[in-house]
Amino acid sequence: MRKVLVAIVVLALLGAAGLIAAVRTSADGYFSPQFTPDGAAVVLVVRQARALVLGLGYEMFTPPARVRVTHDRFSIVRVVIADGRIETLHGFPPSPVEGTWIQTYRPSLYGSAQAHLRWATPEALEYEIAVTVPRQPTSDTYVARRRWDDAKGRWIESAPWERGWTGMGGDENSQLSGDREVLAVRAGSAMPCAVVIVTTGQATARPILETAECRRAHPDGYAVAALADELRRPDIERIAHLKRTHDDLVAAARAKGLSEIDAALEAIRGMQRLGLYPKPSTMVATRALQLPAGAALFTISDQEFRVGLFTDIRAAIDRPGEEIEKAGDYAIHRDFDTSGRINQYLADRQDTEFFVQADGALWRIVVDYR
Repeated sequence: MRKVLVAIVVLALLGAAGLIAAVRTSADGYFSPQFTPDGAAVVLVVRQARALVLGLGYEMFTPPARVRVTHDRFSIVRVVIADGRIETLHGFPPSPVEGTWIQTYRPSLYGSAQAHLRWATPEALEYEIAVTVPRQPTSDTYVARRRWDDAKGRWIESAPWERGWTGMGGDENSQLSGDREVLAVRAGSAMPCAVVIVTTGQATARPILETAECRRAHPDGYAVAALADELRRPDIERIAHLKRTHDDLVAAARAKGLSEIDAALEAIRGMQRLGLYPKPSTMVATRALQLPAGAALFTISDQEFRVGLFTDIRAAIDRPGEEIEKAGDYAIHRDFDTSGRINQYLADRQDTEFFVQADGALWRIVVDYR
């Protein structure tokens, strides 16, 4: 370790003295791979960057490198899985980074980039590609974007590179196709340097695109165990299950004649009953014959109900034995202190009960905090 530090110091001194020549460097990056709807190919965004680098640019050890980005191009390509054929679907003009001088540290020698692809329909592929030009005091981000307007049946497309921000992201169902998952792999680099396909039950992933950097990092192949943190199948399938179940519940409610809003609310309750959504805290009211010794008792007047206080308790009393969703803390009214006293009683308690004198009767209220 000491030898490494000494070497870095020596190189830094040489760089400061101007004795380190400029170095030409290049890198390819692969972003947002997605299966085509038929599963026969993979589409992705490719970045090809070239630069002239002056200085070392090792953060914490040397000043930033001065980098002249001589080439920076993005394209969307289609890779046929069976034979590896590559077809360019869309090419973009040079990015705003091309032709500029930037100061940056390794490994981000070309400015940062991100991209996202999404199938809006089986024929319509949306994209969003962003590149950030490091500048002082703030960096600038430029975006190329195309979205499908299903209602109007047309594309909404930005200028090739306009200043802005990104909005697309997250997992896509098209990262999966049957028992296969496609993902981009990094190897300590700023950009993903390989695209691999993981097949359930197989210990090694199959690369369909890779750079020399990734090959050096994975000389024995892409072990699935080493990619475990990158795999998205469990989350993708969980979200897809939630969406299918929710849509089915909405459709069933609509078939019963419920309005769109009521059907949406019924679907939420159904998801809660199935344990797929968190269940809200509830309360149940039952008539009580007498107050147990030491039990908490609160008297709620008719006027308090009339001004809109305790709507959940009102509903629970009106429907004895039925679970009612509990409201949050009760609003404080200037003319009554009951809200404050109940809030204080419940503040440090979980599943609990209290008694209410209302409507000329005694009620036992049981609260269940989920």
